[in-house]
Order: sequence, then structure tokens, then C-alpha cells
Amino acid sequence: MHPAEFKTLREAVGLSISTLVKVIDVDERSIRKWESGKKKIPEDVIKAVVAIDQLLTDTANIAFDEFQKTPQDKVTLHRYIEEEDYLNAHPEFEGLPITTYGVALFRLRQKYKDANIPVSIEYI
Repeated sequence: MHPAEFKTLREAVGLSISTLVKVIDVDERSIRKWESGKKKIPEDVIKAVVAIDQLLTDTANIAFDEFQKTPQDKVTLHRYIEEEDYLNAHPEFEGLPITTYGVALFRLRQKYKDANIPVSIEYI
């Protein structure tokens, strides 16, 4: 994967460099070297970030598929204020920041918009 593609993917899944440091347990300098092209990105790191992207896509797809079983005129999505509530509702996101869940929520929101279904997001 090209360094620019890696950086774009990292940003697209809602991870800052400092957050990615915690998620994959690597030092910040390494990430900066990978993203600048000064050092090759390890394959396991690429796989980890790609897996996060897939989790976000799967989360949005599953929620949209569930909606289609019992369609409604409009949809309200829930954004969690407290990290504990977020993790209780979505244990599959353990180890990821709440901002990453926000990316999944945005992807789901876009699916509704593409289907011309009114959608809003509220804090709970």
C-alpha cells in the first residue's frame, strides 16, 4: 500500500496518529515515517487498519439491512456521549475510540440518504 493511501485510510476510519499509536501499539515516529514513505509499512499494520475499515463498513451494512426488514418513514441514529455506553452497545469496537464509531454512523447515514430516507443523528 502506498504511504498516501495508508494515511488516507487511517484518516477515513477516524484515527489520528496519536490514536493509531494506541490501537496498534507502535511509536508515533514509525507512523510518520510510514506515511512519508521513509519506511515501509508493515503488512500487519496495513491489515489492522483495513480490518477497522471493514468493521465500519460491516456495521453500516448490517444496520441498514436490519432497517430494510422493517422499513420506516424516517430514521434517527444514536451517537453516544459516554464511551461506556458506546462500548456496551458495540463491544466489537473495543479498543477503538468513539470517533471511529462516528465514522460508521456517518457511513450508515449516507446509506439512508442515498435511499432517500430522512435521517437524523441524536446524542444519547
